Amino acid sequence: MLLDEDPATLIHHTIGNFNIHPDKIAIGRIYESLSTLQQARDLRIRDAENALKKLSRNFQTLATQHNETISAHSSAIHASQIVELDTQKFRVAKAASDLEIEGERLEQELESMREKLQALDMQGIEGDQATKAERELEDPTM
Repeated sequence: MLLDEDPATLIHHTIGNFNIHPDKIAIGRIYESLSTLQQARDLRIRDAENALKKLSRNFQTLATQHNETISAHSSAIHASQIVELDTQKFRVAKAASDLEIEGERLEQELESMREKLQALDMQGIEGDQATKAERELEDPTM
């Protein structure tokens, strides 16, 4: 029976009985999903590239600033500034020490002057008794 029919007809009936239409629809959906995934992937890659470019620009800016800072910093100038600042620090410390010593001396002098003032206040306007007696002897009107 198979040999009685035309082979083209047999092939045509075989193809018709396979019902490949649902398979074609499934393959179409697969291609559509692949296309959507590719678009999403391309979008993520573009976003990542933009972020990378932004970070690269930021890095270049910071690297330039760093290089400018490094080139502006001179060890010799820094060392001379440190020496100058140390010299000023020691001068200020010496001046503070000298002023403290002078302040103590002036306090001692003030204390001795207060003691003299207190002694004079105790003697009164006329002076102590010995001075008063001397004046009375020298002064004939008294």
